Amino acid sequence: MKKKNYLIIPVFVSHEGCPYRCSFCNQNNITGTEKKTDRKMLKDILRTHLEDLDRDNLPSRRELAFFGGSFTGIPLERQKYLLSAVQPWVLSGEIQSVRVSTHALFIDDMKLSLLRKNHVETVELGIQSTDEEVLKLAGRECPLDVIQSAVDKIHKTRFRLGLQLMPGLPGDNEQKFQKSVDNVISLKPSFVRIYPTLVIKNTGIFDMYQQGTYTPWSLERMIEAVKEAVVKFEQAGIKVIRVGLHPDPSLMESYVAGPFHPSFRYLVDSRIMRERMINMIRSLKQVPLSVTFRVPTRRVSLYLGHKKENLSIIKSIFGLDSISLQQDAIKDHLELVASYI
Repeated sequence: MKKKNYLIIPVFVSHEGCPYRCSFCNQNNITGTEKKTDRKMLKDILRTHLEDLDRDNLPSRRELAFFGGSFTGIPLERQKYLLSAVQPWVLSGEIQSVRVSTHALFIDDMKLSLLRKNHVETVELGIQSTDEEVLKLAGRECPLDVIQSAVDKIHKTRFRLGLQLMPGLPGDNEQKFQKSVDNVISLKPSFVRIYPTLVIKNTGIFDMYQQGTYTPWSLERMIEAVKEAVVKFEQAGIKVIRVGLHPDPSLMESYVAGPFHPSFRYLVDSRIMRERMINMIRSLKQVPLSVTFRVPTRRVSLYLGHKKENLSIIKSIFGLDSISLQQDAIKDHLELVASYI
């Protein structure tokens, strides 16, 4: 069995420390968590994730993550309580580190010092967008210079930085989203997450959707926008560790509308692979009659596309007689073999 290199144990502090009630958010509905996290709950969560692990095949990195709120916006004593509850597990070696999700408004030297003393190694900021109008409509106003200042402090204190984006918010469009992507790249995070905006019950966007003042992006529109963003991040050497929301029962019970797909990341990545194949054919001086692509075995499903649509679409675009894939277990790049007879 292949060894998992990384295990993240999520602990939700839903809405705690949040300065806003953002129009897109209802953490209790999304996470299925309403009870306030305490030591017993933390202990139960850690046991659930760690006790069933194969002790001879442990993930090389095990990390507890506080998600769902703005951790550094939580009252100081509550932060200390939560962090101290985790320390025995860190000191015993059961987990190696902690990560927190928070807001740029609540980053200062004192808060970062507290995190450092309690084995926090990663700080994630919910940016969502860098466009002022989009953030205002989302009920989440935060100037870019505030974000920049928070990021500078995080970099200076040598935390791993993660940033989160949400394309498709009210007032957003492709141009604004790509500008946000460019801004995030300039902030040099270690990784990013991209969460397409969905209509969730009991949120401001749900009310806007019912009133007809908000229309969620279509799945196709979102795939295209996120595809471009992922390519930009990869070219900048920034990992995209999450695209789309996990289809857990609590989310699905609250989901109303919007560009949701249980395999959204797969759809984005297969679209990227399709464009690579198309560009390779277009680079030829003459359109061939048939083509064969040699593709890495581990990525063959991405090159095929959903229901093999990549092959049928490429065949149609160029009027090919045939198109096929040849798996290569050794090479890790794409090669094109064209036939003109």
